[in-house]
Amino acid sequence: VPNHDCRAWGQPQLQQENHYLVKTLNQLSNTSITIQLFLTENTESKTHDRPILLTGGTGFVGTNTVHHLIQQGHRVRCLVRPTSDVSRLPGEVQAVEGHLLNFESLRRAVDGCWGVIHIGGVVSARQVRDYYQVNRDGTANLVKAAREAGVKRFLLCSSQAAAGPSTPDRRRRCDDPPAPVTDYGRSKLEGEEVLADGAGEMWWCIIRPPAIYGPWDKAFLPLVRWIIRGFKPRLGDGRMPFALIHAVDLARAVTLSIEADHPSGAIWFATDGADHNTEELAAAVEAAVGKKARWITVPTLVAPLIGQVIELVARIHSATALLGRQKLIELTRPAWTCDDTPLREATGYKELFDLTHGMAQTVEWYQQRGWI
Repeated sequence: VPNHDCRAWGQPQLQQENHYLVKTLNQLSNTSITIQLFLTENTESKTHDRPILLTGGTGFVGTNTVHHLIQQGHRVRCLVRPTSDVSRLPGEVQAVEGHLLNFESLRRAVDGCWGVIHIGGVVSARQVRDYYQVNRDGTANLVKAAREAGVKRFLLCSSQAAAGPSTPDRRRRCDDPPAPVTDYGRSKLEGEEVLADGAGEMWWCIIRPPAIYGPWDKAFLPLVRWIIRGFKPRLGDGRMPFALIHAVDLARAVTLSIEADHPSGAIWFATDGADHNTEELAAAVEAAVGKKARWITVPTLVAPLIGQVIELVARIHSATALLGRQKLIELTRPAWTCDDTPLREATGYKELFDLTHGMAQTVEWYQQRGWI
């Protein structure tokens, strides 16, 4: 967790991470979380002579991943824009200025690297073309630069949106034909395709996470604030099943995947192992903040209108709408569950956080940062 000098929170893996000793530090006063420090037991280092380049390192997922890579003994180099807030990055990290649409800057960034973890991308945009310029074209540039530089391994952190929704009675599987429903999802899928087509002999792997929460996340923050005020919003009946993953677990899944000895070309989901719904999510937040809230139900039929209004307000304020029409298209699908069994079997990944403890830790982090 970024603001704690800890290896991870939760319970250790007994097989894949048996080189750690677990020491209980303390119990948080307002939650039942046990903070545990994972200390390296053996002297064998995972550090490579050459660094890993990470994009998106100053974002939500990237921040958690950078800290985990450093804790695992990797040398890390981060691609950052001139406007990026690098205060989140540990002192050991080498920051290199560049942009996914500037090929020469990418050539400099990957020079001498062993691996690339590509997390950077556009999640919400004012114009549709922005999704494709960054998520597809930017990825193509980075793949080409990495291949030409002799990078050994390339991991793309994509999204479940690239695969598309599932059905209520069956989790989406890695080998199901993709069926994205938004431009974001289609741009991420095209980013996956340019990696598969352009990697050549370079080893590659793709991780498709579902909705992500945890330290530094702002997407779930409005829900927490609403519940603190006594209200919990839901779209329709709130029964749509969906997958989740805590950011620390995603960082671990990404790290295990680029380290593990498995063939090139894997495309995997990564989750907390459970299916959730809005009622369960709200209950986890209520438990974390110690307050009960009452439901505010938004009919599904008015979702497009709500998205239009949100986008209009964002445009007036020269901002990007996080909950626009495209996001609401995703939220009105019947289900967003996925099967991450292949990831678990190939890498030994096992989640540290269930939703109850993960949300409690996240809310505690929000409180410590003064976000709520």
